[in-house]
Amino acid sequence: MSIRLLLAGRYGGGDAFFSPPEPPEPWLRRVERWFQENVGEGLEGSRRLDGPQGAPMLLLRLHPAAGEVSVVAAGQARVVISAETSAVGPGYHIYLCEVLKQLGQALHITWADRDAEASVGDPTGYFHTGDAGAVEQQMLTWLSKVASQVLELRGQGRSGFALSMRFGHAFEHPGALLTPLGPRDEAWLRAVCEEPQRGQDVFPWWKPGVNAASRRGRALSLLWTELIWRPPLLEEERRLYRNVAKLLEQAWREEPTREYPWREWQEVLGYLGLGGTLAEEVSRRAALAPEGPRIGYRRGSVHVALPEGWEIRIPGSLAEERLGDGSWVARDHRRSVRFVPLEDAEDIAPASSERRVLELEHRGARVSGRASLHMEPGECRLTALCHAGTRRALCVVSFDDPDEQDWALGTWRSLDRAIAA
Repeated sequence: MSIRLLLAGRYGGGDAFFSPPEPPEPWLRRVERWFQENVGEGLEGSRRLDGPQGAPMLLLRLHPAAGEVSVVAAGQARVVISAETSAVGPGYHIYLCEVLKQLGQALHITWADRDAEASVGDPTGYFHTGDAGAVEQQMLTWLSKVASQVLELRGQGRSGFALSMRFGHAFEHPGALLTPLGPRDEAWLRAVCEEPQRGQDVFPWWKPGVNAASRRGRALSLLWTELIWRPPLLEEERRLYRNVAKLLEQAWREEPTREYPWREWQEVLGYLGLGGTLAEEVSRRAALAPEGPRIGYRRGSVHVALPEGWEIRIPGSLAEERLGDGSWVARDHRRSVRFVPLEDAEDIAPASSERRVLELEHRGARVSGRASLHMEPGECRLTALCHAGTRRALCVVSFDDPDEQDWALGTWRSLDRAIAA
């Protein structure tokens, strides 16, 4: 239903036309280097892994509101590139097409013709023709259909809808529809159904070009979906705060008459400990900004998808990390949650000697478990062994303040597994 680029081609033209094709993995490393050298700050991250049928795959993150762009080196000099663009908007779609054209020229990729029946190519036609006329219209048509479907489902009593939000996190926030630029109410949905152009405000990157509007949209996406609203604990968090501050400053200096998130910008500068003339101006504007709910889904709770189909509910202020041993950790300066998936077992009931230290028991709809609770000021810990069918996992919740015992118990009991084996 979304707008997806699916480009196929072969590499190895140019000077290497008569040479054997370059092996997939070294070629994919060259693609990654090209993006690092030519896309600059627009590249938020990259990683290489095994793709379909074991083919080397490169995943590129080019916008906080977009899914990763996948580049698969399928062997015999074949390449397949896939990306959804409807989450971000026409400006991003056009930008990505132009970047991929430049990549093709630099690395001698011969692109296959569009094949609508096989869903190969650019469904808007822009990549093949350079005509941007259909891009905006297709984005609005897609948005209108989404709004109509959400209204229909809400009429059936269903809730919890999100538009183009990345897999792995579900935010607890009021609104008929959560989007990368904030929640939308039912009146907005009805307006978009009647007149799709009224939904342009949901796209972080509407007009082509890297400019004040696109930088502002990128910053707002980060503020809504990724920023953790407390002083940074990790260097990765500090880099994120700096990036947001830089994007907002660049956008404001280019177009100072636009509306900016002054109060949230002030918070970010405060977390970074930045002062000076700019900080004074932001503080002045923040003081004049109207009151109301502040930007940021992670000011509330978030449901996190964990390894092997598990999920858990945590405060949005916890910094998350997936470790090399397959475990997951979330923490701030006084609390931490660790999750470790364990091997399958037919019966995970502890031995009799172990039962004596397991003081608590929980039975949910899909997950059950037993836990021990150690309580001392400054060193409190809940250790739980949980199971769903034949799957089991270890959950350890640590906290400094004994008054947060209820939070620790609630976190453990929120552990769920949608598909119990």
